[in-house]
Amino acid sequence: MSENNPKVKEASVDKNEVVDSFLEEFHSFNSGVATQNSPTQLYTYLCSDGAKLLDAYCQTGEKTLEIVGLNSEVTDPDLYLLHFSFPDRFKTVFLLVRDILLQLSIAKLRALENLVSEAEVITHFEESKLLLTTESEKCLNYFRLERETMQAKPEVLKRKLESVKHFSNPWKTYQAQFEMLSEQLKEIDLNDNRLEQTIAQFRQISELVIQMRGDVLKINDLFANKVEKCLEYLKGITDKETLDQTIKSFDELINLGIGQEIRSESTMRNLEDSVNKLPSLSIPVNSQEGFLILKKIDFRKTIQKWMDYEILPYLIDLWDGQEATFSHMMHVVTQIKSSLLVAKKTQNHNGFNAETASLDSILQEQNTDISNSKELVAHIETELGKKFKVTEVFTQDEYLKVPLQNNFNRLTNNKQGNLSLITAKISQLFKSVGKQVKDVKEKTPHQKLEIALEILETRNEKETPDHYHSLFLNKNFIGDLFLVKRSSQEEALEKVVDFWKKGQNRSLVVLGDPLSGKSTLLEFGTHLFKSKDVHYLVPGGDISIEGRKLKTSKDLGEALNFVKRSISNTKPILVIDDLHLWRDKDSSLIANATALIDFISSNASKVFVIVGITNSLRLHLDTRMPFSQAFTNILDTNTATLEEIYKAVMLRHGASHRAIFEKEDTLMYEPQLRKKIAWLAKKFDYNIGAVLQAWIFCTDIEPDSSIRFTEKETHLNDFLSTKEMLILKNCLLFGYCSDLELKNLFTDRYELEYKPTVRKLLNIGILDRDNSGFLIVKNSVRQDIYSILKYRELLA
Repeated sequence: MSENNPKVKEASVDKNEVVDSFLEEFHSFNSGVATQNSPTQLYTYLCSDGAKLLDAYCQTGEKTLEIVGLNSEVTDPDLYLLHFSFPDRFKTVFLLVRDILLQLSIAKLRALENLVSEAEVITHFEESKLLLTTESEKCLNYFRLERETMQAKPEVLKRKLESVKHFSNPWKTYQAQFEMLSEQLKEIDLNDNRLEQTIAQFRQISELVIQMRGDVLKINDLFANKVEKCLEYLKGITDKETLDQTIKSFDELINLGIGQEIRSESTMRNLEDSVNKLPSLSIPVNSQEGFLILKKIDFRKTIQKWMDYEILPYLIDLWDGQEATFSHMMHVVTQIKSSLLVAKKTQNHNGFNAETASLDSILQEQNTDISNSKELVAHIETELGKKFKVTEVFTQDEYLKVPLQNNFNRLTNNKQGNLSLITAKISQLFKSVGKQVKDVKEKTPHQKLEIALEILETRNEKETPDHYHSLFLNKNFIGDLFLVKRSSQEEALEKVVDFWKKGQNRSLVVLGDPLSGKSTLLEFGTHLFKSKDVHYLVPGGDISIEGRKLKTSKDLGEALNFVKRSISNTKPILVIDDLHLWRDKDSSLIANATALIDFISSNASKVFVIVGITNSLRLHLDTRMPFSQAFTNILDTNTATLEEIYKAVMLRHGASHRAIFEKEDTLMYEPQLRKKIAWLAKKFDYNIGAVLQAWIFCTDIEPDSSIRFTEKETHLNDFLSTKEMLILKNCLLFGYCSDLELKNLFTDRYELEYKPTVRKLLNIGILDRDNSGFLIVKNSVRQDIYSILKYRELLA
C-alpha cells in the first residue's frame, strides 16, 4: 500500500534531496579546507564555514525527523544513516575542527608574544590542515560508501534497522551536542579577540615598567655625569674665574636635583590604570577526550599580585637606592657650594681638598648604585620577558604563580619558546579520533562527589578513634606535661601579660583558622595568672566574681555589665573563646560585639580581656564596626614551625610506644618521619591541628599493634556547588546556623533549592547537628571546607 501512497513518495523524494544536499555541503567544506593557504585563512574558514556546516546538518536532521513522523515504519537507509549512523562520526570530525581552531588561536597568540617563530606556526598550520583534510575525507567517504551499500543490499539494511528497532530516535541528543559545538566555535573566536586585546594591554604594562626602570638608569647616569663634571671644576679651581665656573656648575646640579622626580606619580597611575583595565575571562585552554576545558582567570587580580611580589619590590629597591644616594648627594653638594661661596667672599682660591674628597666619595657611591641597579634591572627584564605573557594561561602550571617562601625568594621557571607543548596536546587529541562524547572521563560534579565520598569514608571509619588515634584528638593530652612550645606566639603573649601586670591597659584578640590552636594558646595564657582571677565567659554558663554569681544567657552585654558592677577589689581576666557562640534571636552577634568593644574601651584598666575568633569573623566584624581597633594586641596562630609540628606528632606517637612502618618490614626512622611530617605540614599550610588530624587519616593499626603510614589523599577535593558553599559559609563564619536563618536568608528559594542541599550535606557527612539542633560543620572536615571557601574567595 505504501507504494500507492503519494505522501510517502513525496517524503522519499524530499528526504533524498536533503541527504544529497548535506553530503554535497560536507564535500564543499572539505574542499574549502584544502584551499586555505595560511593559518589566518584556515582559522577564519573554520569559524565561518564550520558553523555553517553544523547548522546544515542540524537542518537536515530536523527535516528528516519530520519525514519520520509521516511514516513510522522507516524502510529507507537515509533515515537510519542521518539519525543513527552519521552523527557519531560527524561529531568526531567537528571535535577535531574545534580543537584545531583552538590550537590555531593558541599558535597565533603565542606568536604575537614572540614565544614561537613564524616558521613553527606555518609548520603547525600545515600539519593541522593535512590531518583535518584526511580525517574529514575519510568520514565523507564512509558516509557515501555506507549509503550505497545499504541501498544496494536489502539484507544489510534489514539487519541495521533491526539493531535499532527498540531504540528511541537519538537525534535530539545529537542536535543539542552539535549546537553546543557551534557555540564553542564562537566562544573560541570571541576569546581569541579578547586575548589579542589583553596581549596589547600586557605590552603596554610592560612598556610602563620598562619606562620606570629606564628612568632610574637615565637619572643615575645624568647625575653621575653632572657630579663628575663638578668634580673636575672643583679640582681645577685656581682663580676667581674658575671658582665662579665651579659655583655655577654646582648651581646647575642643585637646580636639576630640585626639579627632579625620582618616582613618577603619573607613570605609576598609568600603570595602575592599565592593570585595573585587565579583564576576567573564562578561557578555553585545552580539550580532554571531547570536553572543552575552560580556565577562569581574573587578569587584574593575578597581575596585581604578581607585580606586587615579582616586579614592584625590585623597582622599589631601585627607587630606594636612588633616593638614598640622591639625598646624600644633595646634602654634600649644598655644603660644598656653601664652602665655595665663603671662599669667594674671602677670595681664597686654594685648599678644597676636603670638598674634593667628599664629592669623589659621592661619585663612587653613585657608581656603586649604578652597578647594583643593573642587576635589579636585569631581573625585571628577565621576569617580564619570560613570565609576563598572556599565553602562559595555556600551560599546565598555575598562571603567574607567586612562590611565597619564608624568605620570599624569587623562583625562576624557564619556558620553551616553541610549539612543542601545543604539538603534544594536539597529537594526543588525534589519537582519540573516533571517541564519542559519552565515553569521556572528565570529572563531572557527580564524579567529584564520588571522589569526595571516598575520602569522607576514610574519615568516618576513624570518627570513633582507637587508643592510638585518640592521642592525636585529645586536647587534654597537650597539657603541661606534653605541651609543645610555640615559642614566638607564647613570647608575644607573655609580653602582653607582663605589660598588663605592670598596670598598663591591654586587651588581646587571638586569631586563627580552625584547628590552628587558638583555644590551646588561650589556655596557655590563663596559666600566666592566678586561677581565681581567670573567668571563662560561656553562653549558658556560670560566672562568679567577688562572691556574686550570674547564670549567663546569650546576651554578652548583660554578662559584661555584671562584671563591671561586681569588680571592686580584683582585676579579673575575662576569656571569651569562640565569640560567634554569643548570639540568638534576641541578641545579635553585632550587638554583642558592640557591647564587647564598649566594655574594653571603658574598662581596659580593670579587666584584661582575651578573645578567640577566626580571621574570617574578625574581617566580617571589621566591615561593620571598628572591631580590631578596640584591642591593643592581635595574635595570629595560623602557622606553626615545622619543628613544632614534628615535636607535636612525635610526642603523641611516642606516647603509644609502638613501632611505625612505611610498608611491610620497613621501619620508619627519624629522617623518613621528618619527610612525611613535612609533606603533611606543607599540604596543610603549617596548621598544627590540621596536620595532627591528617596523621590519623594516614595511619592504620596492624594486627600486631604496629602502625602503618600510607600517603593517602588527605585533602578533601573541591566538589561543592554554589548553594552548598553558601550554606557552609554561614555555618563556618558564624560557628553554627539554624534552618530558620537559612530560610530567612534565601526566602522563597529555600524550600525548593536550599533545603534539599542541607539534607544532602547532612547525608554525606559534611554537616551535622549539635545538641540544640543547629547546623554545624563536622570537625573532621572543618579545616578542609574552610580552605576551599578561602580559595573560592567566599571567606577571607
